[in-house]
Amino acid sequence: MEKRKVTIESGELQGIFGYDPRITVFKGVPYAKPPVGELRWRAPQPVEPWEGVRLAAEYGPMSVQNVPGLDPNEFWTKELHPAGPEFEMSEDCLYLNVFTPAKKGDEKLPVLVYIHGGGLMGGYPYEIEFDWEHMARKGIVVVTVAYRLGLLGFLSHPWLSAEAPDDPKGSYGYLDQLAAIKWTKRNIAAFGGDPEKITIAGQSAGAGSVMTQLSSPMAKGLFRAAIVQSGIIMPFKDIAGRARNSTVEAAEKAGAEFFEKAGFKSLEEARAFPAWELHQLGRKLGVRCSPPLDGIFQIESSVDAMRRDHWGDCPVIFGYNSGELKMFNRFGGNMPETLADLEAVADRYGDREDEFLQLADCKTDDDVKALMESPAYLGLVISTLLAGSIRAAQGHNAYLYEFSCDIPGEDNPGPYHGAELPFAYDALARMWRPYTGKSYDMARIISSYWVNFIKTGDPNGLSTFGEELPRWDACGTDSMTQMHFTDHAEQAPAEITPLMRMREDLNLK
Repeated sequence: MEKRKVTIESGELQGIFGYDPRITVFKGVPYAKPPVGELRWRAPQPVEPWEGVRLAAEYGPMSVQNVPGLDPNEFWTKELHPAGPEFEMSEDCLYLNVFTPAKKGDEKLPVLVYIHGGGLMGGYPYEIEFDWEHMARKGIVVVTVAYRLGLLGFLSHPWLSAEAPDDPKGSYGYLDQLAAIKWTKRNIAAFGGDPEKITIAGQSAGAGSVMTQLSSPMAKGLFRAAIVQSGIIMPFKDIAGRARNSTVEAAEKAGAEFFEKAGFKSLEEARAFPAWELHQLGRKLGVRCSPPLDGIFQIESSVDAMRRDHWGDCPVIFGYNSGELKMFNRFGGNMPETLADLEAVADRYGDREDEFLQLADCKTDDDVKALMESPAYLGLVISTLLAGSIRAAQGHNAYLYEFSCDIPGEDNPGPYHGAELPFAYDALARMWRPYTGKSYDMARIISSYWVNFIKTGDPNGLSTFGEELPRWDACGTDSMTQMHFTDHAEQAPAEITPLMRMREDLNLK
């Protein structure tokens, strides 16, 4: 990598010095053609090669979304988007960024591909809670990806299906992620990375995206490990929640209704409509797209794919934050609040109704409410524990964690959704909160676990300071363990109760 230049499949790139001059940064690298005009709502297409040297000095635009960080008093402005309104936004958003400590192209360093969260509606890969240069300094190459969001990323419509009947349906954003992973596989050696040592990671909708890639037959063999942060929520049949995956028919119907309300008479007209105005119109009409199980890119839900052992022998880190647990119970649908409600749940167990009620052990309405806030019904807890148990039974390594570190600040937010990100990705110094030494100690430990996992598929080993990290065991078939991050790192037994098992048994019928 002489003078911080690399040659990739589409041409020559000039990188720049990072804030840490030992790191070379390549910003705004195109991994697909701009998805505009006739390429709107099409699978990503290969990049056009360029002549000469392309300077990779600026981040590409974020995908079209609500402008992040407009309200200076809003919680997420301070946490994630203090400069959000200053960044460019465009439908032309298929760019990635590479951070590498390599000095030459034959170093074969392990690679992290990070997929940002944001509900598939927002987010961008250079949010403040990530210090990718600091992560690269630990001996890995980092790739961060922007992808299409919202209506531009996940719309289905009968006209689109008829136009490309053999292509995946309504999953353009997921296909962008896939294209970026494939680009990494083909090109990362030029940046000193090893294409056989790719780990994909994400949080929230990014974690859901990771599980979707794990499950898709189109992504097989592209990576060897995965990190799923606050993203696994299993559906359970005893409480009727909202569907996590749509059928093609339902997704196309929603798209057709949107086109009708918008007054679009043809695909040409819809593709010519300005992207920002399309997004605004979708907001006004309350449109939310759901990527369907299309039998091509998604042939089954990610949870079903895991249960059926379709993820392959891929080690996974699963975890959640203790302060986000009640927030995610909304995915469970209308949670029971009274004994009468619980009786209705028990009816779904058929001839095991009495057994369920005995295990639930509720005598009052307050008991029912407490049960709904117990690990058996907190969606992230039971889903994480069951996922670990399922993967262990299949002979694969799964490492579980609960993040409960103290989060300072006068608002006392607790370990909120996303609070672990600046710890895992070593960005505390970039945040506004008054973090002190104990937080930096924990960030060093947690990010070291992440880097070790990216390097070897096992989080154990030394910290970046050369200290032996506390042991973190994968789930076993006879015993369950879970790492607890508080003001120190310590693993503890994790129990799957008979009630949890009963809920999972009902899912399998």
